[in-house]
Amino acid sequence: MIPRPDVVALCCDLIAVNSENPPGREAEVVACAADLLGRAGFDLETVEPRPGRRSLVARLHRGRGRRLILQAHADTKPAGPVGVPGGWSSDPFVPVERDGLLVGLGACDTKGGLAAQLAAACELAHQPGWSGELVVQVVADEEDGSALGAGTLLEMGLLRGDGAVVAEPTGCQPSLAQLGNAWSEITIDGRAAHAGHPARGRDAFRAMTRLVMVLDELLSTVPTHPAFPGHPRLNVGDLALPGHPGTVPGRCRMRCDVRISPGADRDDTHALYRRAADQVATELGVDIDVAPYQGGGCRSHEIPLDHPLAQAFVLVEHVSGRPGRTLPFAGGTDARYFAAAGTPALVHGPGHLEQAHAPDEFVPVAQLRLAQQQLVALAHQFLVPTRHPAPIGARP
Repeated sequence: MIPRPDVVALCCDLIAVNSENPPGREAEVVACAADLLGRAGFDLETVEPRPGRRSLVARLHRGRGRRLILQAHADTKPAGPVGVPGGWSSDPFVPVERDGLLVGLGACDTKGGLAAQLAAACELAHQPGWSGELVVQVVADEEDGSALGAGTLLEMGLLRGDGAVVAEPTGCQPSLAQLGNAWSEITIDGRAAHAGHPARGRDAFRAMTRLVMVLDELLSTVPTHPAFPGHPRLNVGDLALPGHPGTVPGRCRMRCDVRISPGADRDDTHALYRRAADQVATELGVDIDVAPYQGGGCRSHEIPLDHPLAQAFVLVEHVSGRPGRTLPFAGGTDARYFAAAGTPALVHGPGHLEQAHAPDEFVPVAQLRLAQQQLVALAHQFLVPTRHPAPIGARP
């Protein structure tokens, strides 16, 4: 018998599974999804590039038509401390419903989105009225760069389709545009000296502050995107100065980020890092090494409003009486891997980005149910029965 899980209970079950990354514990979440989708009639394939780092690709094929991929990541950020100021007020792996909000680690990022996709897939397995192929992917490693998850599926050719929905917290609004990012690790080597004789050294910290100023100046000339005011901008997230207050620092290391607007090239920002480094090295006589951090970040992504997938979502919203707005998404997502595969993708899911990666993370229960309903309706709009030749992404 095809299961028909309650999306809220399913989200609670997923929250209860520890899938923190690092270290990466996705296998149990994938096993839960595989059991559910296997009983719903999906063909299952697991991908495990490293022991325990498992992703699931589940397919339900109904003749000719488009291929729609629903994808959510199984991992979460580490929970952090419990019962301390600024930490979790309760066990992050014991979901609690408070005033219509479901609280627990990953509730909005993105076990709520995963629960909605799994529940929608089971519901669609019951229903006639659509044709083509529905694919559900539960992927590893999104919270630490995606190389072992969506990146691996891209290399294997498993992200090819006619449209995809990537689960992230958007308040159940579709996001057609997402920022990318350019991550860099910059190390400056000067010359240490006694703080009483600073002229005998080359101050690596002051060289780094000069580098930040030059980067800000260069970024101020880069065009902005109307959906993302305030970007691009430099964010310094990690600054290290090994040494002592009585010593002019001979080394300084910075790990930093610049968000990339749709239509801009991430490599151009990495070129600005190098340009600023060359200028400061010449000015101050220091050595500067510029290297990508964690793969260099991710590329931005955007699909047009007139794409059939976006238009299908607009129609779903119109029929449901919702305003049909789209949401620019400020975080990086696995949609960029679909873009690399030539598959248009939108980002959608319950919850809000402001609650992600935060203590007492929550998702509104009403949005869990709404997200499931939207995905079912979207699939019916996009996977319409047709007598026309199958699109490139679909299997014959």
